[in-house]
Amino acid sequence: MNRTRLLWGLPAGTLLLAATLTGCGEDDPAVCSSVDALRSSVADMTDLDIDQDTLTTLQDDVSEVQADLKQVRSDAKDEYATEIEAVDQAATSVTTTLETATATPSPAAVVDVGTAVQALGTALKDLNDAVESTC
Repeated sequence: MNRTRLLWGLPAGTLLLAATLTGCGEDDPAVCSSVDALRSSVADMTDLDIDQDTLTTLQDDVSEVQADLKQVRSDAKDEYATEIEAVDQAATSVTTTLETATATPSPAAVVDVGTAVQALGTALKDLNDAVESTC
């Protein structure tokens, strides 16, 4: 008899556990998680001490940012278009300054990369602020 009760209690416990694990953020729109992923990718860039040796790492990071931004654009549809465009332009600027800094390395080119990365962080903050009320 104890075994029967245990077996009947198992599915209920499993359902309760599953509901607990998936309950957080379940009702949030997809754009919330895609902006979180984008924020994480940009943080990888902004947390880096930018110098000539980290440019290759930044190139990989900006590729990830572009992929995450594509997902944000897809999830947001027409919402937040202004903020998404600003992030896109800032990411493009990072790419352009990275190409210049790797083609013709100089301290000034590295500073330009750092400035572009800061602008990307600012644009992302604006997007995050806009999306925050939805999430």
